[in-house]
Amino acid sequence: MDENADVIAMLCRRIKMARIEKNLSQVELAELSQVGIATIKRIELGESITLLTLISVLRGLNELDQLNHLLVHNELKNQSKKNMQQRKRKLKTKEDNSPTEIVGNDFIVSHLSNMHWKY
Repeated sequence: MDENADVIAMLCRRIKMARIEKNLSQVELAELSQVGIATIKRIELGESITLLTLISVLRGLNELDQLNHLLVHNELKNQSKKNMQQRKRKLKTKEDNSPTEIVGNDFIVSHLSNMHWKY
């Protein structure tokens, strides 16, 4: 099995464990997620899942913040790279090197220190 398939299988297991922990049936999760029951069954069997379906299911589980943690991590990582490039330029020009903050992203409300799966 390749690495991508392993990641998908792990993600699907975690979705199933979250559903069970929240005492939801597959039918109830399908309704909350606004997807078909067959989609939930396929997910729990470890089959491929689209990003749109993943978002819907995480929303149905009230776990959409799990995806938010990835976005925060990537946003901070990209900001750090940008700052490194700015530092190099600022060192050459001998300008002030004040740190910049992430602003204007209403979706990001979590802290990076919270980035983990609960399961």
